[in-house]
Amino acid sequence: MMSAFRILRSRRGSVTVLAATMFPVLIGMAGLAAEYGNALLTKVKLQRVADAAAYSGAMAYNALNTTAAMNAAVARVAILNGIASTAAVGALVPSPNGSGNQSVLVTVTKNVPLGLSKMMTNNTQLTATASAYVELRSNTNGVPCIMALNGSGTGVTLSGSGAISANGCAVSSNNALTAPNGTTITTPVVTYNSSAALTTTTLANIRAPAGVASVSISKRSISDPLTGSSAVASAMSHLTSVALMGNPAAPTTTAGTNLSLDYSATGKTFPSGCSGAFVSPTWTITCSNAGPFNFGGISLGGGINAVFNNTTSATYNFSGAINSSGNSLTFNGAGTYNIAQGVITGGGTTTTFPAGTYNIGPTASTCSGSGGTFSICHNGSSLMFGGPSTFVTSSGIYNSGGSTLILGSGTTNSFRIGSSSNGNGLLAGGGSNTRFGDALGVSSLFRMTGKLNISSGGGSCLRLPAAADHDVNGSFSTAGGTILGAGTYTINGYVALGANGGGDVSCGNTMVGIDGTGVTFVISATSTISSGTCSGTAFCSAAGYAHVTLTAPTSGTLRNLVVIGPTSSINTAGATFAEGSTQTSLSGMFYVPYGPFSLSGGASVGNGSGQCLEVIASQVTLTGGTAVASTCTGLGGPSIAPGTIALVQ
Repeated sequence: MMSAFRILRSRRGSVTVLAATMFPVLIGMAGLAAEYGNALLTKVKLQRVADAAAYSGAMAYNALNTTAAMNAAVARVAILNGIASTAAVGALVPSPNGSGNQSVLVTVTKNVPLGLSKMMTNNTQLTATASAYVELRSNTNGVPCIMALNGSGTGVTLSGSGAISANGCAVSSNNALTAPNGTTITTPVVTYNSSAALTTTTLANIRAPAGVASVSISKRSISDPLTGSSAVASAMSHLTSVALMGNPAAPTTTAGTNLSLDYSATGKTFPSGCSGAFVSPTWTITCSNAGPFNFGGISLGGGINAVFNNTTSATYNFSGAINSSGNSLTFNGAGTYNIAQGVITGGGTTTTFPAGTYNIGPTASTCSGSGGTFSICHNGSSLMFGGPSTFVTSSGIYNSGGSTLILGSGTTNSFRIGSSSNGNGLLAGGGSNTRFGDALGVSSLFRMTGKLNISSGGGSCLRLPAAADHDVNGSFSTAGGTILGAGTYTINGYVALGANGGGDVSCGNTMVGIDGTGVTFVISATSTISSGTCSGTAFCSAAGYAHVTLTAPTSGTLRNLVVIGPTSSINTAGATFAEGSTQTSLSGMFYVPYGPFSLSGGASVGNGSGQCLEVIASQVTLTGGTAVASTCTGLGGPSIAPGTIALVQ
């Protein structure tokens, strides 16, 4: 029989085996509990980071309206909290509460390594994730994007089937607000300040946007948010300077002998240092010393080609005109070209100049088809100046119907253009193609005295340069497609789009009425459009003129200002979009504080995706099936506060 001692010793052995078996399990469970607890603490930390990053991202998006700014803010918060920037991902998504607003979603992810708990699982790490939504809300104080400032005007008035859509901002009037049956105003906030209350019919046609329970309607006055704006004051001050611009002086040249290039190889006189050779039908003129080379006028006979091979960068003086009515005329070699009596082309001529400096006086007689004397009178097929070049023309530039004119290439061209004898700085005909090289150099200018006039140029394409300032001492009128380089357009007159007919055309395989990104128009309206539906206005888009896209700068002193009209109470010229003017996208503040803003005949004005239109006028009128749409949330001009943000999940 086994003794008690042996039995006891045998039991102790069993306990030892059991303990040895269970010990790793117990350690693993303890490790699992501890490490999962650590993962939960990590998740709490990540939640704080996600909240902070979503707030920062929403603030950045509110301020700059770009996802790039939002994502940069999210990454900075992650890095400041010791987390890799790639571990925090931001996105612009619909708010999870169904309000219809956008929100910034930030998801933060971090891997937590496992140690002891690997005894219980094959995983080597746990993934901790936290996310936060911050909603971008319209300003709850009702920052307006449609404002009628005049307390004695008609306020905001709709008729026909007019519609205003302002889902994230207020519609405000310092007088009446009228929306009869058939019209609609969709907005979260309405303010008015007429002596009479809004009618029952108007109230019935004011609707809350999706996700907004009801419209806030109150009787109170509003003030001009740009009163005292230094940006507007500076723009108006510059307008005064533009109004004083005159014509640049014509070049002074040394008289030379006229040179008529035809099929006769004899009887030609060339300046000292130049020689000519004729191999039918081409003349080759070579100038090879340091110059200057003093020519008289140059003319080409029918069918003649001429090539000037200038082997040095020198000064070339022409005391007469360069008149190309032959087949082709080509100048090679950069230099300074002083042309006293203009550049004249005709027939099917192709004329080419190199990069250089061009000082050009007026033609001695009326430019064919233009009704005046111009520095460049182009009736040929193609006239091209290389670049970068500097142009100083004492008179205007004329490009006839069907002709191509290219003035410079590259980014550092400069333009000082005077007025023709009939008041035009630029006059172009129907079907013409006119293109200016950009003027972005330190000493680059774009100054024009006289009207920028494409008013009879239906089917034409015009590309204006990118430049810090585009100063035009005259009005701006186009009937074809116009592409605007970025910058400020200061117009001492009016802006008319299709006022005399015409409309959008295909320019570079894209339908264009007028298209400009990063542009601001500053308009004096010292003269206004004289007739038609545009009569008396500072800015008009008419006669079916479609594909109008103007986007304000996103930085600089004129940030978010797309049009600044007259700012004096004695000038009440406003803006009109009439007669089927559709596909119009304006992003930024359209500011005509003493003039009306009106739409008629099915016209529509809105803004592009992620952009913002704010209208500030004396009164706002929509008639006959017109529509204004703004996706602003109070992000417009420099004096408008952004919308609020709120953590919603």
